[in-house]
Amino acid sequence: MGCGRTAPKDELLRFAAVREQPGGAKLAVPDRDVRLGGRGAYLCRAGAGDAPRADCLAAAIRRNGFARTLRTKVTLDPKLVESVGR
Repeated sequence: MGCGRTAPKDELLRFAAVREQPGGAKLAVPDRDVRLGGRGAYLCRAGAGDAPRADCLAAAIRRNGFARTLRTKVTLDPKLVESVGR
């Protein structure tokens, strides 16, 4: 979704859309255990950690990849978006 690289699933981090509040907007959250239902959007993992690679995340945000891949309007955690700017 971000860089377009094809990789094994253990090198990718899955994101899923969940509702913040009943009737509220959806939030794209990391799904580290791959247990959340629905569509998933995958980004490259940063090393062995549980964070996406900054360049891959930046490309996904710039291209509106989360909304397109999850097929719904979503917001991202501000801390996650802020990490791209560092």
